[in-house]
Amino acid sequence: MHKNSRHLVNRKTFLLLGNATAILFFLVCTLVVTAQNDSPGYYTKGEALFKQKKYYEAIQYYEKYLNTEIKTTPRSQPFAVKKKAPGKSNLNIHNEVVYGLAESYRMINNYTLAEKWYKEAMSFSRKAYPACPYWYGVSLRANQKYEEAFNAITAFRESYTKMDELLVGADKELENLKFIREQLLEEKDGFFVERKQMPVNTSSYALSVSQTDRVVYTAVHEDKTNDLYVARLYEAGLQDGATGKTKMIELDEAPGIHNGMAAFLKEGKKIFFTRWMVNSGVTTSAIYSSDKTDTGWTKPVPLPEPVNMEGSNSGQPFITADGKYLLFSSDREGGIGKYDVWYTPLDTNGNALLVANAGNIVNTAGDEVSPSYHYTSRSLLFSSNGHVGMGGYDIFSAKGDFQLSNWDKPVNAGKPINSSKDDLYFISTDEDNLWNTGWLSSDRATDCCLELFAVRQDNAQYVSGSVTDCNSRQPLPGVALTIKDPKGGKVLLRQQTGSDGYYSFELKNTSRFEITAEKDGYNPAIESYKVYFDAGTDSVNNNNICLSLITPPVANAGGYDLSESATLAKFSFNQSALGNSSFYELDSLAALMHQFPSVTIEVGGYTDGRGSEAYNLKLAQKRVDACIRYLVKKGIRKNRLVGKAYGECCPLEAEKINGRDNPMAREKNRRVEYREVKK
Repeated sequence: MHKNSRHLVNRKTFLLLGNATAILFFLVCTLVVTAQNDSPGYYTKGEALFKQKKYYEAIQYYEKYLNTEIKTTPRSQPFAVKKKAPGKSNLNIHNEVVYGLAESYRMINNYTLAEKWYKEAMSFSRKAYPACPYWYGVSLRANQKYEEAFNAITAFRESYTKMDELLVGADKELENLKFIREQLLEEKDGFFVERKQMPVNTSSYALSVSQTDRVVYTAVHEDKTNDLYVARLYEAGLQDGATGKTKMIELDEAPGIHNGMAAFLKEGKKIFFTRWMVNSGVTTSAIYSSDKTDTGWTKPVPLPEPVNMEGSNSGQPFITADGKYLLFSSDREGGIGKYDVWYTPLDTNGNALLVANAGNIVNTAGDEVSPSYHYTSRSLLFSSNGHVGMGGYDIFSAKGDFQLSNWDKPVNAGKPINSSKDDLYFISTDEDNLWNTGWLSSDRATDCCLELFAVRQDNAQYVSGSVTDCNSRQPLPGVALTIKDPKGGKVLLRQQTGSDGYYSFELKNTSRFEITAEKDGYNPAIESYKVYFDAGTDSVNNNNICLSLITPPVANAGGYDLSESATLAKFSFNQSALGNSSFYELDSLAALMHQFPSVTIEVGGYTDGRGSEAYNLKLAQKRVDACIRYLVKKGIRKNRLVGKAYGECCPLEAEKINGRDNPMAREKNRRVEYREVKK
């Protein structure tokens, strides 16, 4: 491993729980020093702070000592000699301060300055500072000086004979450097990894999706009342990878309490998050939950056993897309290493049942943290410093099954998703393709803090197909094609079929698309497609689209009765796009309204019972709007159409029978109906 046990505890807290301490140092540019004015006092105070794991403060005193030393005494002639220390004939304060600075900067993940001071310490006695060459090599690797790092670690490995964590760490670092060489030779260009500045202008990390167009992330909040900085959860809108207006999630707080890493159930109405605090340098953490009400979030409560266990830390919750499993990281007893990935099934109320370890294929003797899961590809995602990678924490994926706890060998996501620094909290935002779009948190761009990065694959899909007459099977030229993204309804492009009825176009990073084909005299057709791909280019051959001639019915000249509602269109779950099966009814209604121009029709939209009432009313309105747009396109004046959203209010059939779900009833209830409102 590349970090000793002391560093694991400190850095793990930094990564697992948050950057509040790091940002405090980052934001506070000066430190009020109350030490003695003499240099030995600076050294003594720095050592005391280092032992308390207050590395930021220790750095201030170490550097004040060196500044005083430069003014009073040549650096090569330390002015004070203290008692003997193991491996050191005399305690050289200058050397101790330089090495203390190197260690402190490493502890706060500032490898740029750590490298500087380790390099100076390389001239000191190897017997006095045996770990220096190793940590110097680690710092070089973190700073992407890979060949220098390889030479430094190799030299350390050849001279160091003690069987301990440093020797094991050196072997691990050499494996990492070999992997890095392979990654650099491949020259991967299949991804764009872009640093994103969130609306809260501090370190932001650990993004999760609360609803379709909302995200939540962790950032540092200045608590002016108590004069300190704490980690808090923020919610923002998300459109095309850009964040909109942001606000803090108001949870019941107390001074010194930190909140971060959120997961959601029940369409954003129930939140799970990590809450932690630091007392005397010791961090304790647990997973809490809160429910959203009309007046705000309820008082957070810690999850009971088996999730939170006394004497251990748990954090980084993630809920699978189906709401059936809670994933988290914990250092509890019974694990494989230090922090492991654990998971538990949830009941319908979100209560944890039996906690299970992800096993020794996923977990190592090191740390596995920040788990997530991609439902379609059945891939567990997590970060590890125990598997071979590019250094620090790397992001891995492993296909598998929760019920069997059976996982394939983890695969390193590679460059550029991973870097020589720490890379964590990857979530995929494409439900079909794992790596197409997503977010990760990394400190690759700074010397202190995690930040958010958007991930996008560099790929293209070449799509082709043809349009024919449904009866004659002959190709149809001049068919107008509209290609849309069904998730947001955005038009991607428009074109027409050629003389042979053929079409072709190129898409970028598109997992789902929808083609609407229209030609005068024919009923329009809408076809939806899913594309599964890896990075690069791919060719997609669509099934033939056929259009049927319009044969509108003739209304009964003797009269008509539209006082009773009739189904006009049916819809798939959570969809508002018109399907082919709806066009006959819509065309029939349009023909009837042309024949009787005094008729005014109400178009009413309905949903099944899934989802909140507010969401279903919006969805019902979208379905109504789709039908009205179609009828207007067929020549019906808009003032003859009255749209109304009913939502889930009026099911045709019960959606549960003896407590069991009835999917056929849900399908019937997802509809638009019409009836006459004025003759």
